[in-house]
Amino acid sequence: MFRLPAFSQLWVSMLALLALSVSARADISIHDLELRAGIDGRPGIIFARLTNNGARPDSLVGVDSPHARIELHTHEMRDNIMRMRRVDAFSLAPDTDFVLKSGGHHLMVFDLAHDEHKSPLRLTFRFEHAPAVRAEVSHGDSHKTGRHKHH
Repeated sequence: MFRLPAFSQLWVSMLALLALSVSARADISIHDLELRAGIDGRPGIIFARLTNNGARPDSLVGVDSPHARIELHTHEMRDNIMRMRRVDAFSLAPDTDFVLKSGGHHLMVFDLAHDEHKSPLRLTFRFEHAPAVRAEVSHGDSHKTGRHKHH
């Protein structure tokens, strides 16, 4: 029976762990974040572009913030009237962009404290498979740089 020296076994183990960490990295990136704050206590809205760089489908299942309650919403035509409704998830096809935009899929921002309008809104995007992605967006600003980090 062939046995690797202890040093070689260590290197093989380290390479295996590296391969696992690379394959488990977040395949979702978030770009073009834009927050439109609500007026007079009304909910705000967030638009963005989510890119699934992975080879398999995934879903955005929620967005958390310590400053507000965030819900996933879409528009649908019902009885010849366009209406907004809350949804549980957005499906993200592999190797494509999913756009949150006016008149379509978007994020609703509820219960944003008045004092929080002065600082960036911290967000954590949660997915069915990919690790969570953290992002920040300032009120009234559009971040075309896609400031985000994986967590």
